[in-house]
Amino acid sequence: MHYNIFMNKLLVFLILFTSFISNAESQNSNHFLECDASLKVEGDIASTGICQFGEYEIEFFKNLRAATAHLCNNQPFCGVQADWKGADFNIDTIIRDANGNILATNLVENANATILYNSSLNIPYLVLLSKRPGSGGPGHYFHIFTASPEFKKIVKIGPLWNSKKGIYTNKNQDLLVDIWVKNLPPENPALANSISYPITLKLTDNEFVPALEQMKNELKVYNNDELQKINSKAKEINALVTKYILNPDNELEEYMLTSSGFMLNDIYQLGFMQMIINLVREGRIDLAWEFFERAIPASYDSREEYNLPIYKTKRIMKETINNWLTNLDYWAEIEQLNLNII
Repeated sequence: MHYNIFMNKLLVFLILFTSFISNAESQNSNHFLECDASLKVEGDIASTGICQFGEYEIEFFKNLRAATAHLCNNQPFCGVQADWKGADFNIDTIIRDANGNILATNLVENANATILYNSSLNIPYLVLLSKRPGSGGPGHYFHIFTASPEFKKIVKIGPLWNSKKGIYTNKNQDLLVDIWVKNLPPENPALANSISYPITLKLTDNEFVPALEQMKNELKVYNNDELQKINSKAKEINALVTKYILNPDNELEEYMLTSSGFMLNDIYQLGFMQMIINLVREGRIDLAWEFFERAIPASYDSREEYNLPIYKTKRIMKETINNWLTNLDYWAEIEQLNLNII
């Protein structure tokens, strides 16, 4: 029975291999990279494909018993090491020179899976995607290599905002990637209340720098339905804050009323701070402050004795948030996105 299950999985694997390589051959415009998805299995180790990158050869190996083998999604050119100590073969990638000499193994450190990314087929670089899922956010990174004048790693970039979007190009043929930026609100609450936003970078002189013009070109234009949803969210948060102030029908315990943490956690969970950062990132800081004004009622000041000093009154809260925004990662670029508004 176990043999049949394994053979069925292997059949699916081969079908996906064929599909992948067929697409690759029709789309490949990278003359430095030629790939062969021939599958070889010896015991628990599968060679999932070999690519010729310039004068160099990279081979991918997957340990079929590894708990993280599923991260390959049955696709070729994916390496997974054994995830236990004492394994006889603990290699996911090997790079060889023109003479077959091994130059390096395990090209990406601390990865649960290392995968040839499709973007490699369209640009003059080798792009490996590393996966390391975790509760702290996306653990996907790109690792970019060159074969000219010699094989070397240029840069690691991530975590990725959308690994499916990958590395892409614009009309100027800039190489672009959207990274995932994470921050905590001003009082540094629990990680569950962190906020995140994308920043677009472009590869320039072998390093990634902010792609301001690309971000400007992709700014969101809010339609009436989206504006209504923003307004509805503000009303929802306003009602929650009002409940903490008036405590209708004694819905809240005394310790919740007199502790600032409960109310802040509740409005964060409703998306208060994330909505502000979303709007600011899209160049609409004016909508962010309109949202703030509607979400936080004037009566908020009546419980100032229970509020954190940095949020003591509505005015102080707004000042605190404004100062916090100016200290965000990539604020210089975000400020430029709001230049016509500020």
